[in-house]
Amino acid sequence: MSHPQPTTTETARAEEIVRGLLSDSRFKFHEQSGYLRGGVCPDCGQKELYVRKSAPWRIACGRENKCGSSFTAKDLLPHLFENYAKRFPATPENPKATADAYMIEDRGFLLSKCRIFYDQEGHQLNGSGEMVPTARFYLDPERTRFWERLIGKTKADGQKAHVGGKRKPDGSLFKGDAWTPPGQKLKKGDTCFITEGIFHGIALIHAGHKAAASISCSNFCDTFITENKGKGITWVLAYDGDVAGRKYMKKHLPMIRALGEEVKVCMLPDGRKDWDDLWAENRLTEDLITECFYQGKLFAAATVGEKVWHVFCRYPTRRRHVVEFGNAIYSAKVDTKFSTELQEDGVLLDSPEGLERFRSSCTVDMICNVAPEFLYIEKDILINEQRYLFRIRYKNGTPSKLMSVDGTALATGEGFNKSLLNNTNGGRYTGDNRDFGILCRQWLDGRMLEVQSIPFIGYEDRCNAWIFHDNAFQQGRKVPINEQGYFQLGKQGIKSSLSGIHMVTDGEFDHKWINQYVRAFHFQGLAVLAYFMGSLFAQQIRSKLKSFPFLEFTGEPGAGKSTVLEFCWKLLGRDDYEGFDIIKATQAGRRRAFSQVSNLPIVIIESDRDQPDNAEIKRGKGFNFEEWKPFYNGRATGTLGVASRTNDVDEQLFKASLVISQNAEVEGGTALLERIIHCHADKKHHGAGTLDIARWFERQGSEDVGGFLWKVLQNEKKILSVFFREFKKMEPFFAEGGIRHQRIIKTHSQLAALAHALQVIFPDLANDTIHDFICYLGNRAQARQDKLAADHPTVEKFWETFHYINDEKEGGMDLSPDDRYIAVSLNHYRAMCVFHEQEVPDMSLLKKHLSNSKRYKLVDKNRAVWDRFNKRTVKCWVFKK
Repeated sequence: MSHPQPTTTETARAEEIVRGLLSDSRFKFHEQSGYLRGGVCPDCGQKELYVRKSAPWRIACGRENKCGSSFTAKDLLPHLFENYAKRFPATPENPKATADAYMIEDRGFLLSKCRIFYDQEGHQLNGSGEMVPTARFYLDPERTRFWERLIGKTKADGQKAHVGGKRKPDGSLFKGDAWTPPGQKLKKGDTCFITEGIFHGIALIHAGHKAAASISCSNFCDTFITENKGKGITWVLAYDGDVAGRKYMKKHLPMIRALGEEVKVCMLPDGRKDWDDLWAENRLTEDLITECFYQGKLFAAATVGEKVWHVFCRYPTRRRHVVEFGNAIYSAKVDTKFSTELQEDGVLLDSPEGLERFRSSCTVDMICNVAPEFLYIEKDILINEQRYLFRIRYKNGTPSKLMSVDGTALATGEGFNKSLLNNTNGGRYTGDNRDFGILCRQWLDGRMLEVQSIPFIGYEDRCNAWIFHDNAFQQGRKVPINEQGYFQLGKQGIKSSLSGIHMVTDGEFDHKWINQYVRAFHFQGLAVLAYFMGSLFAQQIRSKLKSFPFLEFTGEPGAGKSTVLEFCWKLLGRDDYEGFDIIKATQAGRRRAFSQVSNLPIVIIESDRDQPDNAEIKRGKGFNFEEWKPFYNGRATGTLGVASRTNDVDEQLFKASLVISQNAEVEGGTALLERIIHCHADKKHHGAGTLDIARWFERQGSEDVGGFLWKVLQNEKKILSVFFREFKKMEPFFAEGGIRHQRIIKTHSQLAALAHALQVIFPDLANDTIHDFICYLGNRAQARQDKLAADHPTVEKFWETFHYINDEKEGGMDLSPDDRYIAVSLNHYRAMCVFHEQEVPDMSLLKKHLSNSKRYKLVDKNRAVWDRFNKRTVKCWVFKK
């Protein structure tokens, strides 16, 4: 297929793109005979990327079999493709400059083939009043009705096209009509493709065909067809390959025949690609069109016998065929003498008589009462396991469903039959293994789509997107899940295999409640809100600052702690949830819980019951907060052996954030407590009306406020920009305020910066409120520092009991003969506690923290000391007074 010569405008733009590719150090292109070659492919990493310099709109990898990736210039150099109206404004000399640039860059068309088809106009968006430039195509010679594409807008913006103008007498704008390119004349015996969209028709025109666009697949353009009736034109239905396109091709096919016109179907080879996509990828060749006509014959076949006949016409040497028809699978066997007899009688196979004789020589049997359509391989990128995904369509009209099977189900027909019985509503396979082998070749011998499966929800850093069950979010775009059950993010297909958590991702959001929220829940509630928002970017923050803090949220009964947590979860789309009680989980269950989400908070509730003196720890169900210190830096949640003969282990990284919500403070060593920001909810701020306000927040559901998630992710760049800018200011603020622990400075500075970033989402949040909140955080940081300056509560209790027994009861606890030191035998200490009816501490916990005693500094914890009371040598813990 030869391409027409580009215009001067296209040449200048091509040269700009070529310069951009050559100057980009990622690709390392070199020039050779009108091409850029040897570029590094972003997908496979090999130096096989190439592009023609005169038309650099699509760059391809030369490893067609092993990679086969291709990229638009917009994919690789997005900075050259931003804001068409600003970069290419309309001028008196070229009033279509913006539309021209859009047609070249975004659609991949040549102006020499289509510039006379459109004008540049503008359309005012509803609500915002923004005037958007458009490429306008007129639907009638009088130019009274039109369809226009809004330049720079996508489905994510809510509107990407507009139909307008003077309505027809029947009240419609294009019913029965079709857009045809100016200058195109249909002559006797022509073939005319009828597409859904105008750009689809333009692509076919570029490929050398005549075309018209019905604007919508539901619009039967009978007026246009009637105007050209009797010319012997072959009409070709070439709608999109999706469900709607197939539905209306089936409907319009007999309607065109009823007009006495010849009609064929040209079926797109891939339901995810349109004709203009294929043109942009340089795939719209005559060979492809021929294949599409063949697929159209199969699609339009009226009976299973006719469909088998079309297959046999293409593969006349094969005597056995397996075809799908009417949502069932059939096996067809052709008489061995059929072809010979046809030749002897001089009958053409591809003729009406050939079809009739074929029907009498072919035996057709149904071997499967459903139609399994192989979609893709689902590959778990963490454990490297894969499954095969099928869409099951039912002959009896049951709605289709997806079915996932492992490789063993495809080994034999019997195994596949078992999978159907186990996973479908009565699906059965009754054919033999030879028929099943034909089916498997149809499913698996082509190039298969591979979809990555992740066992969590939230942020996936490899594709820079947040993956949920209904929607994904990438670079400010919301991407709904497709009919195949995964998200198409650029060239990557991805889905979550996690089934235990569901989050609403289509909720509403109104930022105006923020000041009422602060009134009801004060700075403690604001801290949780800022932390939940920041959790959506935990990995981005860790990647630069190497850490993300823990939040501890305690509270008095009735202070609103649970209400705050449940409301913040609703903001992220999760209803009726506060957190999980870790004491009820096994060790394996906890590890899985910590790996279920990414860039989302994990909330531990009432975990203070799991202190080491709890009986649960003696049964092996307890835990130690110290084990979670590595989560602060995003390290592994644990190590498991991989079931193989190697020494491989599975270490899943902690990709979430951690909220500890309980009624008592976490106790631990300095390294742990420095990682935790502690906020305690109380009732001091409660006043008239706060209870009613709090109840309003209780009544909200994720449908009412869950749009917060989308609003935050839309503003990712702005939020992170504010966060990192304010973080640099906050560190000196806390340091100058007397905080000496660097980690305390860092953690509280991060939360303070997130509070500043809340103003991106809540413009009504006053600067004074943020200032007062940061002062509150300063007090919390000082309280944390003071806590670290004191002994651990177990150690403090130890010294209180020691002095009570030793000084007041004269119990002889200090065995040291030297007045400069204190010597304590822990066995003696425990016995004296029992004797004097004092609480006996957990000795393992005491030994752990007593080494860090601040009241008296430890000298030695295993020194032989002369017991001045009992006149013998005893092993003691020795402290300097």
